[in-house]
Amino acid sequence: MKKFYTLLFFLAIALTANAQTNLITNAGFETWTAGLPDSWFTTGSTVAQSTTVYRSGASSIGLTSPATSNKTISPTTDTPVTAGVTYVFSGWYLDNSTSARFRYWNQFRTAAGTTGTDTGGNPLQGTEYSVDSPSWQFFTAEAVPNPTSTVARPGLRIYAETATASGGVIYFDDIMFFDKSTLRVDAKDFDNQIKMATVVSDVLRIQMPSRATVNIYSVDGKLFSSNRVNSNEAISTQSLAKGIYLVTIQNDYAKTSRKIIKN
Repeated sequence: MKKFYTLLFFLAIALTANAQTNLITNAGFETWTAGLPDSWFTTGSTVAQSTTVYRSGASSIGLTSPATSNKTISPTTDTPVTAGVTYVFSGWYLDNSTSARFRYWNQFRTAAGTTGTDTGGNPLQGTEYSVDSPSWQFFTAEAVPNPTSTVARPGLRIYAETATASGGVIYFDDIMFFDKSTLRVDAKDFDNQIKMATVVSDVLRIQMPSRATVNIYSVDGKLFSSNRVNSNEAISTQSLAKGIYLVTIQNDYAKTSRKIIKN
């Protein structure tokens, strides 16, 4: 089974609509020309606009996994960055394919375009692959640019699931890259606004600031249920066996996680 521990354990930064300046153009893949997304470099990748599978707006991008190695798409224009500033790279993906997997993959580079060089590994490069799920999932990471970096190149990288399983499609929407300091203070406290019992029997209720997607996983990453619910709305846990589970709560711009015990 693929592991994506960021999904299960990383407490995502809470974002609020219009509370930060997105440095990526056409972040929701809404505008296309001649079958390609505007402002995105997709050369060598197999991409398609989807107007039936999307998270918001009217479309998303579907990226097909290659038979070998990987394919990465990124904004056409590299993003200028400032030394010492913390940047956040986040977005949404739908991986319900058994023949594709994904990692977010940012490069901090010495200069824009072909004259620049990659300055090496950084926390905006995912260390684990995505996990198959029937619902949209949120990724997020933050980092300070590497020394000598002047630009960032945030990318979405897709791989074959295995050596014999390729050609699957993963969808992406609402990709963001921004200066963390532009977040509103009250947008950084999503985790503290989540209130829920740690021991449950047949029903799980979660107090939260807005409607959100609640996923319940086993400790080894198997998804048991995915529900889009309002605050304090009942989520059935009757079918779960006794034991420990991981619960992720994610609204339109934030995600956090909790452990629960089913008795």
